[in-house]
Amino acid sequence: MTKPDFGSLLRTLTEHGVDFLVVGGVGAILQGATLSTFDLDIVHSTEPDNITRLLAALADALRPLGCPGLDRMRPRNYRVDKGGGLAYRRAAAQAVGVSSASR
Repeated sequence: MTKPDFGSLLRTLTEHGVDFLVVGGVGAILQGATLSTFDLDIVHSTEPDNITRLLAALADALRPLGCPGLDRMRPRNYRVDKGGGLAYRRAAAQAVGVSSASR
């Protein structure tokens, strides 16, 4: 089995300016857990501009794999939270130990 290249995907998301948190097994590994995982779980901000950046990053990351339909990806039928990403910002602040009241 080919080892997943999480670093490349994380770099692409970062280069596109996507607001996201790493969660799940990789998040645990980044915090020092000793386990193996073969997937990458992220939680992304649902602000419309961030979704646009996320789709562009995914298209760039998946294009080398020959995935069809990348140019047709659009943020349609996407339920955007009415808090403008407030839930994401609170989760992000908690993940890095910052009070969400200061955000």
